[in-house]
Amino acid sequence: MIKFFRKIRYDLMEKNKTGKYFKYAIGEILLVMVGILLALQVSNWNQHRNQLKQEHKILLSLKTDFLESKERLLETMFMQKNVVRKSSNLIKMYEGQIPRPINDSIMNYINYGAYSWYRSELLTGAYDAFINSGNSELIRNDQLTKLLAEYFSIVKFGFEDQENSMNLLNNMQNILAPVIVNLRLRKNGPRIGLDTLRSPKEDFAIDFLFKQDAFFGNLLSKTIVEKLRYNIQEEMLNHITQILSILNQEIELHE
Repeated sequence: MIKFFRKIRYDLMEKNKTGKYFKYAIGEILLVMVGILLALQVSNWNQHRNQLKQEHKILLSLKTDFLESKERLLETMFMQKNVVRKSSNLIKMYEGQIPRPINDSIMNYINYGAYSWYRSELLTGAYDAFINSGNSELIRNDQLTKLLAEYFSIVKFGFEDQENSMNLLNNMQNILAPVIVNLRLRKNGPRIGLDTLRSPKEDFAIDFLFKQDAFFGNLLSKTIVEKLRYNIQEEMLNHITQILSILNQEIELHE
């Protein structure tokens, strides 16, 4: 093709048809420019299509992580609510607001209330991969980008007062250390070949528990912290719900 155009130019020059030659040359230049513009347009279109595919893939990965994080958070919140309820009831027993139940029930309040501590491990893998890829501009929804940055900033730098709660838990365990074996022996004894008969020391251990003002002081503080942690988890759940709503809208646009 190039040889064909070149032959035409030579023929025009040899016949001294300068005017026609320049018109032809301009036409050839315009034709080349149109070809270049078309090639650029196709290249841009392909690039845009690839970016949309990458964005779609990122959105799906984020949705998967957020759905899993939501399930984990809901499970933790369910157990966390139980911790607050059982701890509050144990404090009410100490204050005489409600009667003491049987020893097994009291141990249940201790194990699943006073001694319990839960925290969700929220997923960050998809977002970390997205940020580390250096293609943060692939997500075009500015509101989603903003919410994601705020959410993961809170997750990475901590959103719960877990250290304070764990310190209070350690304090309570130290206070009950002298008698905790008597409270747990009947339940855990069969695991190591001991009988299941109720020991008189069990009643002594329960009486010891309810005379420990320091234990219930720490328990009250821990219950307050646990309630605050639950409230923060509710806020995180609202963040996740809002982000998932936008993710679903964006994914629908791609499909």
